[in-house]
Amino acid sequence: MKNKFALRVFCIMAVFIAVCLIFVIRLISIGVTAEPNLIATGRYERREPIQSVRGEIYDRNGKKIVGNAYSYNLVLDYDAMAATQLERNYDILKILRALQALDLLDSVEGESFPFDGTYPDYTYSSKARDTDSDVYYRLLKRIAENELEIDSDKPKNELTVSYLADFYAQNPDKFPSEEELAQWYTTRYQMRDEDGKLLFTNEEIDLLIRMRYDMEVSDFSIYNRYTVLTDVSESAIAYIEELSVPGSEFETVTTREYLYPGYASHILGQVGSIPAESWEEYKAQGYDMNDTVGLSGCELVFEEYLRGEDGVRVIVEDENGNIIDSRVETRAVAGNDVYLTIDIELQIAAEDGLAENVALIGDARAGALTAIDPKSGEVLVLASYPSYDLTTYNENYNTLVKDPANPLYNRVLNGVYTPGSTFKVGMVAAGITSGALKSSTCLRCEGIYTYYDDYQPKCWYYPNAHGDVNAMYALQVSCNCYFYELGRVMGIDVMNKYCSAYGLGEHTGIELPEKTGILAGPAYREENGLLGWTAGNTIAAAIGQSDNSFTPLQIANYISTVTNGGTRYALHLLKEVRTYGDRSECIYETETEVLGSVSLSKDAVYAARQGMRQMAKYDSAVSKYMGDLPVAIGGKTGTAQRGTDKNDNRLFVCTAPYNDPEIVISVVIEPDDDIPKDNAHGSSYACVAAARVLEEYYGQ
Repeated sequence: MKNKFALRVFCIMAVFIAVCLIFVIRLISIGVTAEPNLIATGRYERREPIQSVRGEIYDRNGKKIVGNAYSYNLVLDYDAMAATQLERNYDILKILRALQALDLLDSVEGESFPFDGTYPDYTYSSKARDTDSDVYYRLLKRIAENELEIDSDKPKNELTVSYLADFYAQNPDKFPSEEELAQWYTTRYQMRDEDGKLLFTNEEIDLLIRMRYDMEVSDFSIYNRYTVLTDVSESAIAYIEELSVPGSEFETVTTREYLYPGYASHILGQVGSIPAESWEEYKAQGYDMNDTVGLSGCELVFEEYLRGEDGVRVIVEDENGNIIDSRVETRAVAGNDVYLTIDIELQIAAEDGLAENVALIGDARAGALTAIDPKSGEVLVLASYPSYDLTTYNENYNTLVKDPANPLYNRVLNGVYTPGSTFKVGMVAAGITSGALKSSTCLRCEGIYTYYDDYQPKCWYYPNAHGDVNAMYALQVSCNCYFYELGRVMGIDVMNKYCSAYGLGEHTGIELPEKTGILAGPAYREENGLLGWTAGNTIAAAIGQSDNSFTPLQIANYISTVTNGGTRYALHLLKEVRTYGDRSECIYETETEVLGSVSLSKDAVYAARQGMRQMAKYDSAVSKYMGDLPVAIGGKTGTAQRGTDKNDNRLFVCTAPYNDPEIVISVVIEPDDDIPKDNAHGSSYACVAAARVLEEYYGQ
């Protein structure tokens, strides 16, 4: 028994000694391999991120649309700055004096500073007194976070911005005065000695308070650097570096460079800082608080491809803050390049063409154009007019927001318009395929549709009449009476069976946010608590009226589906993803996807194509602007009435070549109701922008 006990004690002691030896060996290892003179010599080691390069954006032909430009920012690193607030003040003043000498001081003025005037004669600015402004909100945040003396029963650690907003709304006389706030800052940041005497001149204190306040607003901390100045010139860098201010350094920054400024802005979108409300989501994905991300457009939806991975650099400084060594711990990885299906030359032709088209039509103010490949679903053009320039977006934002023409609005994806007579192309294909009528069947147009006693709508040609009309001629002259009868014979259920198959009222599949529009019918009325569906609604829907409303992109996709024989492809902007740089490797390619199909008869497809061909051939305006193209096109106009006191939307769709389309275009020209109606330019004049795209497409 004693031997067993002794053996146990021996084992325990052996384990204990072994553990101790491991710790001793580890300590020796650390002392030998981890730079043992770090503490002894007063050297200081810190890590800083190496910004990765964001992937660039190209068009379908490999033309760069969005690239990266490189610049330098002057930043302060919290950990590397002097230890005391007083020492930091002297260092900050060195930098500010240098910027003053370089005539760059105005460039660092913080927009959130709450005072007018200079120290000590501060007065609150108008924005600081405006309870709805960001300046006021940030001022309250400073008061709450700094736990200033508040004449309130609330404990300091429970102060919140919302509480202070309510408190000061009820007790405006208790709001800190300018003098109190300035006094607090001069004390907090050691601008006074122990007896309260100021250690700096009034001018210096003014500079320091402005900088210190902005640093707080920017959440300057060990986790967040403070950017003093952006886009610093090389001469300024050399001047400031000679000061050797601890914690100050120049970081290389990549910014987006737009190779075609003012074009494709609605498609490309903006980049910027991570929105506060989305921080937790990005944090979970491994983002740093200071990372730049896509905020809208392709920059947002293709973020996963464009995003790079930051590296880490280790900086070693001596006790005076001088850099004595640096090494790369983790290399940065560039993001991938995104190649879009967009053809930038066609996009330019479209946007310029829309501007020309709007100017031509007297009562117009805006428009949209999209062009797609009907055999793959690739989107060649997404143009919305008026547009804006991404290079000046931030400085012009307030002007853009107030513009009544709403240039920030993406009409091609989010504008919904009554399709008018462009809807008739699908009606012909559905009517013939369903057996409601044959392509050769003639219906009589007397100028008024008289089937119903209580509802007798007129043809647009009234008081004239089209006489006997077959399917192709009905599309050519856009005879309403033909389609009233076709709609009555088919009925709304059959009509909508085909329209749904065409993708009307459905998502197109495009990666960007889009509206789905409205497919008129009993289901829509019932779901939205509207009046019940009637026979009159059916025949109105048959000519593209009633509740029907779709985006220009949906209309183009629907025309593609009909004229390609019934296959509805998923529309997409992403063509492929390639590794960063000139010698790139394709790592992803979008495959053609079929969202659905409808078996349209050959006779139906022929009638739709031929009717569109006749319309384009015999319409004087379309012939004028598109007659010299090297291919025969098909077209269809649409006039969407918006009420008796409003001007009409003008629509135009076309295919080229008409008998085997390789490109489909839809155009909407939006009116300005403040301008008298222009009766000289009907819907066929909406073809001008489409003509410019086809001229570019066919190299004219």
